Amino acid sequence: MAAAVQHEAVPFVSKSGRTVTLRPCTPDDAPFIAAMYQCLSRDTLYMRYCSCSPAITGESEAARLCSADPEHRAVVLALCGGEVVGIGELGRVEGETAEIALLVRDDCQGDGMGTALALHMIGVARVMGVARIQAYTLPDNHAVRRIASKLPYTVAYERSRGELLVTVDISRPVVMHS
Repeated sequence: MAAAVQHEAVPFVSKSGRTVTLRPCTPDDAPFIAAMYQCLSRDTLYMRYCSCSPAITGESEAARLCSADPEHRAVVLALCGGEVVGIGELGRVEGETAEIALLVRDDCQGDGMGTALALHMIGVARVMGVARIQAYTLPDNHAVRRIASKLPYTVAYERSRGELLVTVDISRPVVMHS
């Protein structure tokens, strides 16, 4: 099933008061995605890709993201002031499992955009019939752990070959106790 819900633009206000819109990526967004990559530090790229490969360029990622097949992959952009400041990507792995990846521009990190993107992508995943999302990350990627800890779902962590596999069961929310 295609993720039809991804076609709705959703506004939110970040912690610092920025007005941000989450909306699906279109082929016309390629230059804006490439421009975002020019603003990313090596550390941010390393945390996102677990590598600093020179093959990862803004142009190559923009082409890949803008040509995603909506039956198997959803790409959502976070826009602020006409610029891409974040990207959420969801790709079906098998059955009811999809892999999620988030990327937030350095100057917007810590402002709630990663959490907003994660929650939005979970909504898209549920429409796609996904029951579990997974993220492969470096064990010292504390931002991913913080985002996962804020989700109202069961989260499991598993170390494997130098990476941390974070699995979130989105089939039903857990009851949060205060």
